[in-house]
Amino acid sequence: MAILYITQNGITSHIGRSQVAPYLLGLARSGFVIKLLSAEPDGENKLIEHYEALFNEVGIRWTRIPYRNKPAILGPVLTQLKLTFAAHRIMSKAAVKIVHCRSHPAAIIGYYLKKRFGVNFIFDFRDFYADWGLQNTQGVKRAAYSFLKHLEGPMVRAADKIVCLTRRASIVLNDAYPRGDDGGSGRYQVIPCCADFSLFDLSNISSDTIRLTRDKVGLPESAYVLLYLGSLGTDYLLREMISLFRILLQLRPSAYFLFVSNNGEELVRLECTRQDVPADRIRFRSINREAVPAHIALANLSVVFIRADHTKVGCSPTKLAELFACNVPVIANGGVGDLDAIIDYSRNASVLVHDFTDDSLREALKRVITPLVRPGNLSLNDINIRENSREFALEEGVARYSRVYRELLNPQN
Repeated sequence: MAILYITQNGITSHIGRSQVAPYLLGLARSGFVIKLLSAEPDGENKLIEHYEALFNEVGIRWTRIPYRNKPAILGPVLTQLKLTFAAHRIMSKAAVKIVHCRSHPAAIIGYYLKKRFGVNFIFDFRDFYADWGLQNTQGVKRAAYSFLKHLEGPMVRAADKIVCLTRRASIVLNDAYPRGDDGGSGRYQVIPCCADFSLFDLSNISSDTIRLTRDKVGLPESAYVLLYLGSLGTDYLLREMISLFRILLQLRPSAYFLFVSNNGEELVRLECTRQDVPADRIRFRSINREAVPAHIALANLSVVFIRADHTKVGCSPTKLAELFACNVPVIANGGVGDLDAIIDYSRNASVLVHDFTDDSLREALKRVITPLVRPGNLSLNDINIRENSREFALEEGVARYSRVYRELLNPQN
């Protein structure tokens, strides 16, 4: 019996490459028969060829429809309709027992397929997508998110399994949408965003590669490097991150702030000007995923500051898993996903802040930077962050998804 995996996030997107394809490849290698349906943007032919070859090698059959986000509303609606028609065709031709849907748009399709074909339905909830849209959009877009929120309860209640990124999200959903039968909290499986520990492994990066990367970035060997990894936007607290760096410069005059991001350089420069942070201490790099580990190798410390509100209860930063895999400690803020439980100095040499006053940021920095030494940027002398963070390894994520699949495929076992 096959599993139909539906995602509106293209496999060729950053999310698809880091948080969809690796899991599906691992699950197929574990023996599951997977049919993949995704919406792909134009202009990604090389990546499509690359992933099609990988999928064919493990027996994944990949159906693609064009992704359109323009015109606003109409484009995504047409994409959704095409995905629905394609899913219906697959269901009509194949022996599919499970429909696994990533996030709300795909879950609408899974909800329909469960009613139409009686298949098992996995709602891979990810973040609080509908709540985020209601908070951050207006007009017709907000109405679309309101519709999604209206469907959220029925979809959660109908799902045979719900995958959440955080334990807090599973509790919130189970409380908000209880089921009267024995399919309540037992339907939930927490699987945080994981990282490929074989890719994010600094022992595989030569000293020559690190030196060349350092030269390209323009960092002196004596630099103490604060790293920000990932996209920038309204959910990420840039002002507070620059404040942290401003204080770090007071404690470590040799400090530099390296941004590895695909957007936002002008915003970074503007905020540095506002806080009187020297522009020559900022480095900004936009790179492909394969080059990320070599840039992480330059870092002594990273920052993960995310806006904390009810929409971030289900947030599991992929960057956290990647940084921990590379033995890089972080300073993060509380109130986001499960970070309050995850950040533990004795396990990951990392520190949580509960406000962004200069005093709080200074104390956090002192605790992280004072006792730790990272010779050659390759190891910590006391705390092995990587080994203490194996729950964020891709293999663990695949194993947890495997358990979900097996419970639905073999309910008597």
